[in-house]
Parts: sequence; C-alpha cells; structure tokens
Amino acid sequence: MNKKMVVLCISLAGALATGSLVGCSNQNDSSQNTSQSKNSSSEDKLNLQQYSKDPDSKQQGEDFDLIGTLDKETNNELTLVIDGEKVKIPKSKSFKKEKDTPKDIDGKQVNVEIDAKNNNAESLELTPQAKADSNGIYEKDADGDYSIIGKLINETDNDVTVEVSSGKKTYKKAKDFEQDDDNTSGDSKNKVVRLEVKKNDEVESLEVEPEDQ
Repeated sequence: MNKKMVVLCISLAGALATGSLVGCSNQNDSSQNTSQSKNSSSEDKLNLQQYSKDPDSKQQGEDFDLIGTLDKETNNELTLVIDGEKVKIPKSKSFKKEKDTPKDIDGKQVNVEIDAKNNNAESLELTPQAKADSNGIYEKDADGDYSIIGKLINETDNDVTVEVSSGKKTYKKAKDFEQDDDNTSGDSKNKVVRLEVKKNDEVESLEVEPEDQ
C-alpha cells in the first residue's frame, strides 16, 4: 500500500470517528435537554403546589385550590398575587368562572381550582371574603338561611361572636350546632371562620378553613 492510500485511510477513519463522537454528543445533549425539560416541568408544578393552603395540594395527583388576589387576566392566563409574589397560571381549554361572577374583579381575592395533572387553571370564583357584605354575609339561600364569614372573637356554650367589617355580631347556637375545625390545629379564636346561620339567626355550624387564614 503506498503512502497516499495510507493517508486516505487514516483521514477516512478520523472522519468516521469524529462523526460518531458528534452524533453521540448530540444524542447526549438531546437526552439532557429532555431530562432538564421534565425536571423544569416537575419543579414548576411543585412550586405551584407550594403556594396552596389546600390540604389536597399535599396529595400527589389531587386537584387543589389556590387563593390569591387577581392581578391580571388574559385569554390564556391568570396572574395572582400570593403572599406578595406574582404567580402566573395558564388557563385550561375548559376554564370557566362561577356563575354571576362580576366582569371586573381585578384586585379581588379569588379561589382558582388547579388541575394537578396539567397544572392549569380549571375554574375561578370569588372567595367568601370577597363576596361578603358589611355584615359578613356572602351567601343567601332561597329558604332564608345564610352564610357568614368573619373573625371569631368569642365562643361560649350558647353563643358565637364574630367580627365583620361593620363590627361585632353575636349569634345564638342552634340545638343541633356543629363545629368543624378538623383542618386546623389549636384554638379557633381570632381565626377566620364560616358560619351557617338559619333564618331565625341561630348558628347551625362553625367551620375553619385553612384557605381563609
């Protein structure tokens, strides 16, 4: 074999080796980018869950609620202010608002349901605190019963006193009064509570929700 043939063979071998190395490098870069993309997606989802006070947010695969002040809404995205931080949430294709939600709710406190699988906003509604009037009433039933939200000031065997924007309100407990504070620890005093009140102004139930605190 002459020298030209030897040089040609060496050149071809070098080119093939270089091509193989480049191919491996590109494949490794692609795999690394895919892995980074998956990790980034996972981190985004985890971070979104960390903003939630909903107990369901701690359970993998469970849809959960986010509470925050609506800063901005576009056709594709919601921006909430949660603990002073702006959080952007993509809307799902099936996104909807609660019936009778006012058109302009920027600056209002809202409850957004998050699809845990896709990490998108499924629905939006005003929170009880945003709906409440000066007496703390945020919902009225056709039969005359109503719901109140306010800060628990005092509770006795017979009465419940809450503070709302118009002042302190005291309600007598009904005979079938029930209290649900399973989702919170410690004393309920000075915490925000929800009261179910009968049309005769007797309290039927008291509930403490982590998302209201």
